[in-house]
Amino acid sequence: MDYKKFSATRTRLFCIAVFVIFLLSCAAMAADSAGYPRSIVDDAGREVTIKVPVEKIVVLDSNVAKLVYLLGEQDKIIAVGDDAISRTGYLPGIKNKQSVGTWHEYDYEMIGELARDGGKTAPNIVVLCSVNGMDPVSEISSALDGFPDIAVIGLDAYKMENVTQDLEKLGVALDEESEVQESIHWYNEKVAQIKSAVAGKPRPKVYMEMSASKGTGDLNIYGTTSSANMLIELANGYNVNRQPKTFSKVSWEWAIKQNPDILLKLGSVDTLGWEAAPSKDTVVLEGIRNEILSRPGASYMSAVKSDQIYLVWNSVLYGFDNVVGAAYLAKIFHPDIDLDPDEIFQEYMSRLGIDSPKDRILVYPPIG
Repeated sequence: MDYKKFSATRTRLFCIAVFVIFLLSCAAMAADSAGYPRSIVDDAGREVTIKVPVEKIVVLDSNVAKLVYLLGEQDKIIAVGDDAISRTGYLPGIKNKQSVGTWHEYDYEMIGELARDGGKTAPNIVVLCSVNGMDPVSEISSALDGFPDIAVIGLDAYKMENVTQDLEKLGVALDEESEVQESIHWYNEKVAQIKSAVAGKPRPKVYMEMSASKGTGDLNIYGTTSSANMLIELANGYNVNRQPKTFSKVSWEWAIKQNPDILLKLGSVDTLGWEAAPSKDTVVLEGIRNEILSRPGASYMSAVKSDQIYLVWNSVLYGFDNVVGAAYLAKIFHPDIDLDPDEIFQEYMSRLGIDSPKDRILVYPPIG
């Protein structure tokens, strides 16, 4: 045997094998990067380009955080704003993420360091925030101008009219279009179910009071341009505040004159609703109901006479889970309808990857 020829042949075969493996690796990398760069138009009308597949996500807005979980991309979240922690701390793992600060006080240098790969900023990170409200994209994007490879996306995902289109936009950015359509189909199916259940029912007059008020002379309530009003109408109710505003300030005397059939008071807590009775939570909730009952002239209001006073966890009125809120409102407005809001809530929790909670309530008193 000519060992020199054999050795040369073996070397050539080895080199060919290495070259084939290299080509296969390049093909796999190309497949992983298929469709990138890709662009979306966020809710501020900004065209945002995502250059490569996203591997790191910083979430500053709680409602957008829920969209990330719906897409199954939560493992890519490396940092969050305090709003996401306080309002969606019940999402698995969210409280363990690095905090980058509170609204208008974000640590942009920290965000830049989290994006860094060696001596440069890697283009595989996105920062998700809102267009308006506590973390507006205009401020966030300007503050991160020094890190041009960080893609900043503004999504007003708290609005009912935005949630499905925002999920689609985020799905494009994260290459999760199949997950998007499944969730949107579920959402639209539940909206149709609610509409069918309340069709033809008489519309009760509804007064919805926000949790933050300074006294009965300065109460905050939602107007007709609010997402809350859209939910009231979806549930076949009639908002007594006809002002074309997101919210208005009114007095308790004004509320009595409107004589609503149902009075809703929103409660803001940083947990998944409240612990069911008997609990400290329900003691507090009962105290809030008693405060309403003790207001001057309350006994003249139809809602008080018929004991139609409910406290609602306000988180279910915003974001993708507003369909859960609409289901509970529909059952409050029309107790006899064939609709189970608890079941819709459990389905939604499952979509977020949360075990169905048995000891939590979103409405007080609980509705049957």
